[in-house]
Amino acid sequence: MSPIKRYLSEEFLESFLVDFKNLIKIVVNSYGELDLAIRDNSLNLYYKGNSLAQISPRKNHRYEISIHRKFFVGTIADNEEFYDERKESGYYIRLIVSQNKPARRLLQKSHVNQFCSRVNAVNYGEEIVFEQALITDNMDRKDWIIIDRQISDSVLRGKRLDLLALKQVKRNIYQFIVLEVKLGKNPELKEKVADQLYGYVQHIQKHIRDYQNCYQLNYAQKKELGLLDAVPFETITINDQVEGVVVVSGYSKMAEKSILELKEKHPDIVVKSYSYQL
Repeated sequence: MSPIKRYLSEEFLESFLVDFKNLIKIVVNSYGELDLAIRDNSLNLYYKGNSLAQISPRKNHRYEISIHRKFFVGTIADNEEFYDERKESGYYIRLIVSQNKPARRLLQKSHVNQFCSRVNAVNYGEEIVFEQALITDNMDRKDWIIIDRQISDSVLRGKRLDLLALKQVKRNIYQFIVLEVKLGKNPELKEKVADQLYGYVQHIQKHIRDYQNCYQLNYAQKKELGLLDAVPFETITINDQVEGVVVVSGYSKMAEKSILELKEKHPDIVVKSYSYQL
């Protein structure tokens, strides 16, 4: 059994294209602030790197939409006219929508905008902001595709690599690039990030066929959803090569010292650093 399954069933993909075409349009027109990430037969809606909602199929052409209560309670969407059922599970509100009360009404633009304003009120981390900027500023490239974020599988057991990218080798042939994202002030930059990066690269190499099959299908489904219009290929092939890159942002003085220590101990590690110097 494959440890990773970040793709949708054909049935869910087809129904999502019909029932959520308004949401796809909202995401595509958001200039990267909103993102749809494919999970194990579900989709996560992200806003500025924060998980905003999870969408999962249910029987009889119904869907469950799970939203954190702090993003939902008291909004204009918090009304029975927009959903069939409502359940509370811990911090999350789980809503059931159907053909009678369709998803396009619950996830209309005005509602999504209000959810996003709730996210903006939360003090989320600097590294999430930088991670989101990387995704947004590289979304119109075909030579580099950031295909997934916060990646885990059944073997990693809760460990998550930050970003997984595909680097073009030639035409529609790509290779995996593991991206570990750190702020320049992060103490993990001196040493721990090396172990993280090596571990994730080796893990993907060990399970390369599973990762290839998963992300070739993930790519094809994102392409069909209209989320990768900048890339001209309907399908891609991913080769056996896996590389890792540490991406560092800000706090340049602290970062310089940490990167120097890191490179002295691990001269083979590729580091890309960015500063805000004028």
